[in-house]
Amino acid sequence: MRPTPAETIAGVRRILRDVVEPAVASEYARTRLREVRAVLAQIDWDNAALDLRRRVAALVELLGEVRAWIEADPARRPGFGDLAERLARLPDADQDSFAGLNEAHATCAAIAADLADRLAGWARAHPGDGDARELWLRLARHFAR
Repeated sequence: MRPTPAETIAGVRRILRDVVEPAVASEYARTRLREVRAVLAQIDWDNAALDLRRRVAALVELLGEVRAWIEADPARRPGFGDLAERLARLPDADQDSFAGLNEAHATCAAIAADLADRLAGWARAHPGDGDARELWLRLARHFAR
């Protein structure tokens, strides 16, 4: 497909630099425009959807492991209550659109944020449960990338 997403963004960046920026009177606005161009340059647009699909798939897999960990011990279930139900309804990482992938990622990220708090609390209350700490660390590493 021509132009590729990266080529399209490169063209937009050139227009912003060569056409729009010289016509902007405010130094503040020109600085913001340069920041926008820099942000656009930081993303591999040709692989953005593939990268997002991989991130969603990895997060769905990790959340599935957390669900299995919760369900493996009946004593854990009360501490994770409603999250266990949300974990049972994770979105599919095989979406047909970038928007669908974004929505799936947002859903999983919201579950992961709630889960991270509860896992941290569980790990503090049960210091001998190294699996809880490891799962919490893996969630943190996922979002640190």
